[in-house]
Amino acid sequence: MKHFLLAILILIYLAFPAYADGNSVSNVITKESDLEIVQRLDKIKDSMGKIRFCYNENCFYRNITSIITPPSQKSANYTATISATIDRPSTVLDTADYKLDFINHRWQLIKGEEYTDVAEYLFNGDRYEIFSVHSNRGLKGKLAQARKDGSLKAGYLTIYYDIFDNGIEKIKS
Repeated sequence: MKHFLLAILILIYLAFPAYADGNSVSNVITKESDLEIVQRLDKIKDSMGKIRFCYNENCFYRNITSIITPPSQKSANYTATISATIDRPSTVLDTADYKLDFINHRWQLIKGEEYTDVAEYLFNGDRYEIFSVHSNRGLKGKLAQARKDGSLKAGYLTIYYDIFDNGIEKIKS
């Protein structure tokens, strides 16, 4: 019986070599092409162009660009940076930069930085830190609480929950 099972395993290995390196069926079947990965990032950028950066009705992302870096090794992930100017009432040029990784077949929002004339916002996953020109100390917290309280006027919050699902790309089935 042992020899029979061993023979079956060897036949499976020879018939399906893609599984020999530990890939699961879902990884083999759902492997995204480079073009699809780029197109999905473009959809995220398009969605950003339709949302407000803050609560002001004239506060939008403009000039949204991205840079995608392919993996340097087979086991590494694609990474991307999305940059934008922020069109809002301001005396200086406001900007935003967001870092994403393509992990488990989805873009994930890893961190971000937003610079306005009144504050510098730093985001890392579901956490934030704000350095305001009106205060000499930073304000830290979690996005979930800030969303519940309505206390954070930042684009990252909207992107994290509305464009992404808790920072993970939404995919329509």
